[in-house]
Amino acid sequence: MKPRSRSRVPVDYHTSFTGDNISGTGLLKNLAISGGEIESDVQFSIGTHLCLQVTLSGARSPIVIALAIVRWKQGDRYGIEFVRFEGTAKQQLEEMLNQRDDAPSA
Repeated sequence: MKPRSRSRVPVDYHTSFTGDNISGTGLLKNLAISGGEIESDVQFSIGTHLCLQVTLSGARSPIVIALAIVRWKQGDRYGIEFVRFEGTAKQQLEEMLNQRDDAPSA
């Protein structure tokens, strides 16, 4: 496992996914521009290819990650790498992460 270039941001976003003969829902528990961690009752293997639709808080439109790959699993938690985004999804994600980075700490 190589070290991450940017720390992940803790989140609780609902996500739905499809791919490699599976579909389901889960919670995105942390997030970075390069990937995140999903918690789900659906079981899938390392190397599974997924298409994700992440529902953000507020009135923002969902972010669609056209291709994500499962890189690790531990129980019902899965580490995923984002490979390809749809439309302006990568820009949306970068803007959202930048806003969270700029938010004052409590």
